[in-house]
Order: sequence, then structure tokens, then C-alpha cells
Amino acid sequence: MSSENLTIHPDANTAFMVWQQHRLPLRRPQLAGLDDYYRLPLRLCMLDKDSYQFFNNFARIDEVMRFEDSRRQPCLISPESLYDIKRLAWCEVLNLSRFAGVNHPALFQAIYQSAPKQLVCELMGVHRLTVSNYCQFAGISRSSYEYQQCKVACDETLLGLPKNMNWMGGVHG
Repeated sequence: MSSENLTIHPDANTAFMVWQQHRLPLRRPQLAGLDDYYRLPLRLCMLDKDSYQFFNNFARIDEVMRFEDSRRQPCLISPESLYDIKRLAWCEVLNLSRFAGVNHPALFQAIYQSAPKQLVCELMGVHRLTVSNYCQFAGISRSSYEYQQCKVACDETLLGLPKNMNWMGGVHG
């Protein structure tokens, strides 16, 4: 297994992109020295004889591709169920809501814009995808969500040059 013969499943691509944008750099124990028997198996789909596609367990795939010298990994080659692939991929994204330090307003916005609404509502156990339902699922209060939303908006206005550039044309001293 290598980056040449392992790709993302097309039905999980959008979820993987959202996961990459919102994941946090977490320190994890390195599993490279473990025997194959003790490593978590990767669930893959077979594309052709020598090519495979992944659709969940994004953090583990990231570790394998970046840190592990041995490309030998325990794998489960699963029959392709497009519905289950989408469910598992978006479940990876929803799991990000459980981490401390995640930007909840940005994650919710990405989920709201990119995810299949019915599927995400089913995974969250709600009837509609709303901020209140997201906050309840993520285990945060609505006021925490709104505070984080306002803080990000305030921080963005403080960054960069002023919009009015008249000060550059003036003669100083």
C-alpha cells in the first residue's frame, strides 16, 4: 500500500476535504513499531487488482501515509455499499465536533454547505440540521457557539490593513 495505489473513494471525497480543513493537529501515539496483529485494520474498497480506496478512518490513513515506513497494514477489503461509505465518511467529520478547540461555527457551516442533509440528520439523530441541534450533538451550549462565532468575526476584522487606504497618500513630517 502506498500513495500511488491508495486513493479516496469518490463518495467520501467531500467529507474528507471537510475533515482535512477542520481537523486539529493532535499528538497521537505512533503505531509504526507495532506488529501487524495489533494495528487497527483499515477498511478499503478494491478499485482494481492493485488499487484501493479508503472512505473512513481518516486520521489513521493520515498516520500511515505520513509516519509509517512499512506500508504493510492489516486491511479489510469490504464490498462497496455507497450508502454505507457516505455514512462512514460523514461520521468522521461529525466526530470532529467532539474535540476541544474545534471551530464549531466553521465546522457547522462546512457541514451545512457540503454534507447531504438527510444523511447528517440521520447520523446526528435529529429531524433538521440547525445550529441548536448541532450544539446539542456536539455537547456545547448555544452561547458558547455564539461566543466563538463572534470571537472569530472580531479577530478577522483586526487582521490585515485598514480598508481605507487614504493614509498612504498623506505627507508625514
